[in-house]
Amino acid sequence: MKQQYTRRSFLKTLGAGAATLSLSSTVGPWVHAQTPFVLGMANPLSTFFGQAAEKALRLRINELNNGGGIMGRQVELVTSDSAGRPDQALRAVQELALSKGADVMTGFFFSEELTGALPSFTAFRKLFLGTGASTPNASVAVQQDYDNNKFFFRIGPVNSLFILQLMATFEIGFVENGLGLNKAVLLAEDASWTQAITASMPSILGAFGSQVQVVDTIRYAEDTADFSSIYSRAVDSGADHILTAMAHTGIRPTAQWAAAEVPLPLIGINVQAQDGNFDNLSNGAAESVVTFTSGANAPITPNTIPFVNSFAAFSDVFPEITIPSYNAFISSDAIDVLVDSIQRAGVFPDTEDNTDAVIEAMEQASVVGTTGTIEFYQLNEVGVSPIRPDLAFPHDVRVDNAQGVWVQWQNGNLETLFPPNLATAGFVNPPWLRSPGS
Repeated sequence: MKQQYTRRSFLKTLGAGAATLSLSSTVGPWVHAQTPFVLGMANPLSTFFGQAAEKALRLRINELNNGGGIMGRQVELVTSDSAGRPDQALRAVQELALSKGADVMTGFFFSEELTGALPSFTAFRKLFLGTGASTPNASVAVQQDYDNNKFFFRIGPVNSLFILQLMATFEIGFVENGLGLNKAVLLAEDASWTQAITASMPSILGAFGSQVQVVDTIRYAEDTADFSSIYSRAVDSGADHILTAMAHTGIRPTAQWAAAEVPLPLIGINVQAQDGNFDNLSNGAAESVVTFTSGANAPITPNTIPFVNSFAAFSDVFPEITIPSYNAFISSDAIDVLVDSIQRAGVFPDTEDNTDAVIEAMEQASVVGTTGTIEFYQLNEVGVSPIRPDLAFPHDVRVDNAQGVWVQWQNGNLETLFPPNLATAGFVNPPWLRSPGS
């Protein structure tokens, strides 16, 4: 049985580790303890998601350093801009590993970034903790060539095949059984992470016993400027709701949906709606928009709400960002998993042998984070996805332990709708679909 580590337990261990190193009579460990451990973050730095992730990392690093660091070593954060492009993501990893001296790296928001940077993990043979991209390609690569790709771990979100599974669970458990809606138009941006969703949503709903019909599937280019014909097509389809899969593009379609008062609720994944400034960005269209996220102001674990409060209060960087994005929660969890694995391995990943020891420890991790208990699928562990039971996803976070939450904008706040045990409010329709007085 795996031992679970909480933030409180390993912070106590940190202090003991620092004391042990300070009492050492050998020069080597003392010098090593004085050298900062460098964490590199590659993200689109000018975006809300890049900044929220950086804020989460700096918050947790401050907490670590105030508690003695990692086994007596202080932690330093360096960043590089991946800019949302595969070529720039590759350069960002190169910059972090070579000129900025990162010992371990983390980040990426776009799946295209992660795919573009995969070869660099092999080249530099340094740990990379994925905290934003959901393409299953990276974990499939670990299975296909473990020795060269073992350096990648996905702390979150779950990969897009599991996101499809979670969408189906929400669609059945909340939309169909709770709201009585059973005809969906699937509206998805044309990006790699949505391919499994649009290809398999009708079949997986049927396999799960749902009566929901996907009456139309619309994939739109990410540079689409005018959604009027798309929404006309959705209304003409006879659907009773729009099921969304949007990560990079949610602002423009949401603004136009509200401006046109489309008579269909907008329900699903709209990652841009995690931005606390989403209402302004979408010209006042936030009300009633539903999105999936990895964490929220709900008691997912004992660490979740304290992190939300600390994140809002932390003002060293980006004080205007007060609501953590999904990848901010995951970035915080990445720190916890890394610290736990280094402590249990007893070494830092500063040589390939030591990196292998940390990888082995990480493969057995069971860490209570903010998004759930972080544990990983193992090499050759097939049958975990009903969509692709033939595939194994080693080093991906286990979906049973990190199922995320579905939230809705209501009166300027993000309220949790699902799962039921975490719900803070019931569903509300868009203002133009509400009865008078509601």
